[in-house]
Amino acid sequence: MKFEELPTPCYIVDESLLEKNLKTLNGVMERTDAKIILAQKAFSMSEFYPLIGQYLSGTASSGLYEARLGREEMGKENHCFAPAYRDDEIDEIISYCDHIIFNSFSQVEKI
Repeated sequence: MKFEELPTPCYIVDESLLEKNLKTLNGVMERTDAKIILAQKAFSMSEFYPLIGQYLSGTASSGLYEARLGREEMGKENHCFAPAYRDDEIDEIISYCDHIIFNSFSQVEKI
């Protein structure tokens, strides 16, 4: 497809540049023994999650739907932080996440 034929508005991702950046991040992880996770708020194009998962440790989410997306589409380590969690969602969030950050002791006591 020619550039002029693309529907607008649209997002265009150069997969080769994305992979180049992912390789750089992976190199940082290897040299430092750190984990780097994808902030889904910043980049939630889940069709690229299999590629991203080849290089990064997992995902960061801020609630139920992002936690589910990260688990289903990347299937790697999944972190979640939110200012508060809904009582009717917390059990499902727990089922998707490896790490959950709570904003208060009262939130922890609810589970």
